[in-house]
Amino acid sequence: MKRITWDRALVTGASAGIGKAMVQELARQGTALVLVARNADRLERIAGSLDVAAEVLPADLTDPAQVEIVARRCAATSEPIDLLVNNAGIWSFGALTGPAGDVAEEMVALNVAAVVSLSRAAAGQMVSKGRGSILNVSSIAGSQPLPYEVVYAASKVFVTYFGQGLHEELRDTGVTVTTVAPGLTRSELHARAGQHRQISKAPGWLWMEAEQVAHLALRAASRQRIVYTPGLGYKIASSLAEVMPRTFNRRIAAAINRGRARLT
Repeated sequence: MKRITWDRALVTGASAGIGKAMVQELARQGTALVLVARNADRLERIAGSLDVAAEVLPADLTDPAQVEIVARRCAATSEPIDLLVNNAGIWSFGALTGPAGDVAEEMVALNVAAVVSLSRAAAGQMVSKGRGSILNVSSIAGSQPLPYEVVYAASKVFVTYFGQGLHEELRDTGVTVTTVAPGLTRSELHARAGQHRQISKAPGWLWMEAEQVAHLALRAASRQRIVYTPGLGYKIASSLAEVMPRTFNRRIAAAINRGRARLT
């Protein structure tokens, strides 16, 4: 299958981690960019470091009014995007009834609602042109229920199933949807949740670099893959989660995360 290239991409969560790495990778490919994140100063610095046209669009995607602004950019027919990367997301660890639950609604707004709104806006204008790609960043956490990460894991289940379903809806329109489900990736996601010290104790072989994940994710999208899990170990883990009894998966995850919760 012929690989896709893109003229202009809009990337959410573009100021750090996987999003920033995707921006840099796309710029090296000559793709113009629209950078979306809350931190305007960071976005300006990143835009200034690129050798391609880069539009800065600061937005808090937990705010429906600001999501609408970004959605209008996704739908624009002047300087249209032909790649949407839904990368922005937040994570928390702990019981839903504890402090981690304080960000539950914010997590649903960013990890779920914003993905739907931006995908709908982008898909409409892409279908009208007969070409385009949507790349949704899910997580290996979306392969099973995760006690003490209940909202995050559920939000990523949604992203994974949403992406697969939307891909089929858009079949034969020239628009493809790829969902990438990375495992532990070195980024600011865990530090923002106050879990950097605890999560950093995970074995080194479990970790992937943001640049590696970004490269593999964009390659998967260019090859029109529907679902892609970077890393052999995570591919195996995801496959095992699908065939093992759900009760077993749930209780093993609960035991592991309950132990982690006691240490936080």
